[in-house]
Amino acid sequence: MKSAAEWSKMSKCKRKKVACIIYKPKNNTIISVGYNGTPSGFDNNCENHVDGTTTNWWVLHAEANAIVKMARSKGESTKGT
Repeated sequence: MKSAAEWSKMSKCKRKKVACIIYKPKNNTIISVGYNGTPSGFDNNCENHVDGTTTNWWVLHAEANAIVKMARSKGESTKGT
């Protein structure tokens, strides 16, 4: 949990910073990490510019980012996680 708290600090979102860690419990190995934020190529602002209190629709959840990152990397499987 401490690792997730540290990774969440990487998020540029102001209202809420969240992280997700996917690991294999058999050997306690981290295979992917993600945090909430905007996709590549988007303005790196999570909150709406108009009111600053609502999240933009394109902001990705930490879990989605971790899964996408895992799929793009070694092709690591979630089997056994």
